[in-house]
Amino acid sequence: MELDLDKIKSRQPGVIGDDKRFRSAVCIALIQRDGGGYDVLFEVRSSDIPAQPGDVCLPGGAIEPGESPQEAALRETAEELLIDPEQIEMIGPSDVFRAGSVVSYPFVAVIREYEGTFSNREVAEIFRVPLEFFVENQPEAFSIPYEPRFGDDFPFDRIQGGREYGWRKSEQITLFYQFEKYTIWGLTAEVMHSFAGIITDE
Repeated sequence: MELDLDKIKSRQPGVIGDDKRFRSAVCIALIQRDGGGYDVLFEVRSSDIPAQPGDVCLPGGAIEPGESPQEAALRETAEELLIDPEQIEMIGPSDVFRAGSVVSYPFVAVIREYEGTFSNREVAEIFRVPLEFFVENQPEAFSIPYEPRFGDDFPFDRIQGGREYGWRKSEQITLFYQFEKYTIWGLTAEVMHSFAGIITDE
């Protein structure tokens, strides 16, 4: 598929200001195929790391103090893929996501002369998915219901109706893509679904 990278370059980065949230940046890493078109590079997280071991993710990680989200995406991608930052052509931002206590800033980049390297301290394996897959396939959507839970000291006596107040339940919609043996889900799936919408104007 034809990809208009200028459309990404013209986008303005979103900002969610909240110092209490964990801030991360990821890279939608595009690799141009020999016959034309792009693949998206994904990682399978090492089973030895404490956070989300074995999950599929995009290259990226925490934003360090004094670092911009784009700088973090560039640094983390270079570190995880064991490549020179000069091999990463940063194109522009995708949509910012907030999930619970996490804010994630995705950036689109083209990786040049990549030879399949990665740091096995954080990454178990890498794989590539044709960008067309995300344009041509809608993700599955599943609902996770949540009910309010209260501590023993919650002051029900101060509320009209107390425990019987009309507390609202909530739900979270979680997206899933299945590509061959790989499950791409959660925030990573949301980032890719959003990016597919950006490049197709949907």
